[in-house]
Amino acid sequence: MRNAVKVGELIATTDNAAAIGEKSQDVVFASDKFTAYLTARVTFLEQLAAGAIPMHIILANFSGDASWTRYVAGIEQVFEEVGLLCPPIAGSSESNMPTLQSGLSITMLGQVHQKIPVQREKLMWYTYGLPLVGKEVLEQPEDVAQLQPIFRAWREEIVQQVWPVGSQGLQAEFSRLFGHYEVKTLLDIEKSAGPCAVILLGIHPEKEHLAQTLFTRNFAKCQSLKQF
Repeated sequence: MRNAVKVGELIATTDNAAAIGEKSQDVVFASDKFTAYLTARVTFLEQLAAGAIPMHIILANFSGDASWTRYVAGIEQVFEEVGLLCPPIAGSSESNMPTLQSGLSITMLGQVHQKIPVQREKLMWYTYGLPLVGKEVLEQPEDVAQLQPIFRAWREEIVQQVWPVGSQGLQAEFSRLFGHYEVKTLLDIEKSAGPCAVILLGIHPEKEHLAQTLFTRNFAKCQSLKQF
């Protein structure tokens, strides 16, 4: 698993955002709904990386009571995109102390639906999306890996492994997958991918042609792997 934790029979994943939102002192201005959407999106992708689908959601809202419904709407958008009913959302809001910047955390608890492939090196690896962070995500939404084709490919087992790329970039994630290997792609392998704007997809060679019909933009095969 990537950043997931097994709790009994459930898989727990979490992500957070700070200083991004609608408050005057936020570093990046974005709607609360969109901020929650991106945060929930990462948490959902972490569930897929662990072979799980979310069943329960916990929202920690540090932005005040007024942000709660907007955050919930952003979470619900994730499930609307993939065609799933949104699980129950529980949690709390900081209402005692006014905060100067926005903040939230989203935790999902899911049930395992698919086995994680043991021999990852036998899969063909592709990047989907571009490494974007901060304002780039707002300016280039069409270059962010889209949830709907990812979930469809995972559910139909066209993709055997979903592996989100976060702030440490592609090379760091490939090292987590394979150890001391260097990945060769056309993308900047050191750049932060922010809210998982890029996804690594492990595909069985027999399914590559099916994947190419689903992912029509910013979908590129990793050229080579070299041990270092």
